[in-house]
Amino acid sequence: MVKFTLAISLLAGAVGALPGTAISKSKAPPSLPNADPAAIMSVPQSSFKSYQSGGLVRYNSTQDTKHSKRWDCSSSPTLTYGDTDDGGPGITIDNDASDWRGFYFYHNSCDSVPWKYIWIAGKSTQFVSVPTGWEGRVQRGVDDTMLNGQPQLLGSWLEISWDIKNGNTGWADVSLIRGCDGGILVWNPDGNWKGFTQWVLDGAPDGAYDMKNDGQWVIKATEGDGGAINTIPRDWDIQQVGSDYVYVDDSHGSPVISTSNQRFSSFWPDGRA
Repeated sequence: MVKFTLAISLLAGAVGALPGTAISKSKAPPSLPNADPAAIMSVPQSSFKSYQSGGLVRYNSTQDTKHSKRWDCSSSPTLTYGDTDDGGPGITIDNDASDWRGFYFYHNSCDSVPWKYIWIAGKSTQFVSVPTGWEGRVQRGVDDTMLNGQPQLLGSWLEISWDIKNGNTGWADVSLIRGCDGGILVWNPDGNWKGFTQWVLDGAPDGAYDMKNDGQWVIKATEGDGGAINTIPRDWDIQQVGSDYVYVDDSHGSPVISTSNQRFSSFWPDGRA
């Protein structure tokens, strides 16, 4: 009976991970080429410039509500299965999971409703275009929680911004400050990269975990209210990943890269959405 109940629970979790609208293969463009993460990560960090923050704009409404923003927060998100590449700024997302996964784009200072989200088939890669000067983050998740009108901050963040004043230079990092629900790898066309792909969600010490609103256990935020450091998850992230590859807090490492051609690529191993 226990095995049957567990099987039903796993089946329900798998169904809940799929998008709320019916998927038609015809909705998604053909997959772009998949990444070779081992080849990307073979480039030594010492061979390119890294930044502690560079021109990256990282604030959100939970950190600083005094900043003026160049956009209105979305009242409803835009769904895409892959955008047309018109040569403007954007990012590719390589979903390395075996099934469809959702990825949610949030403007900085707009945490309650995503600006855009994309569902990508397993082992497939799609392009997402962004407006000139876009500033925000991408998170993995499921529609039931990410589209319920409430902030869903817990998890790994891919942070990206484009600097209009400097030729739309792009900046990117992977941040575990708000938690970790799995790996993310990001790189520019020159091969400069940050992030990680290894599984780090099991074996952490007591005090390192928090539960997402959909019931998934993940590594908790490393910074609490007022910037207080949660040392147990922070030290776990440093041990498992390292501060040269991700933001573990706002004080360590140089985990930011830039691009002059407005493009980034990303690889997402399966996590706990």
